[in-house]
Amino acid sequence: MKSVVRLVGLGGMAILILLDYATSHAEEVPHHGLTVTITGNATDCLACHDGSMTKTVPICTVKCELKDPHTVDKPYPPAGQEQSYVPAERIAAAGIILVNGQVTCISCHDLKNPNRHHLVIENDKSRLCFTCHIK
Repeated sequence: MKSVVRLVGLGGMAILILLDYATSHAEEVPHHGLTVTITGNATDCLACHDGSMTKTVPICTVKCELKDPHTVDKPYPPAGQEQSYVPAERIAAAGIILVNGQVTCISCHDLKNPNRHHLVIENDKSRLCFTCHIK
């Protein structure tokens, strides 16, 4: 029994070490005078983009429409609407990142892109939008 407990304890420690390594070694980039992790979710982005340190960024989390900011921290594709969205594998191949299967700020914004708005894909003729949305 002691050997089983010891084995489970060692396995648990290994998992914790791997999780710590993964989170402490996430890619970081300079962003407006700070160093930020590029794989964060909307909460991470809003830590600064809530108006406290930089420009407020509007987000939409409930009943969003085209005139509203893009919805964030929602599953991709929305349940029951799969036929209106490009498969996740194809958008990933185009450079769109889903965090835990969800659309978040970094799905559209690449902090390594120095251009205005840091877009993952330039949006001329709604190219970025149509990477995920089927016309």
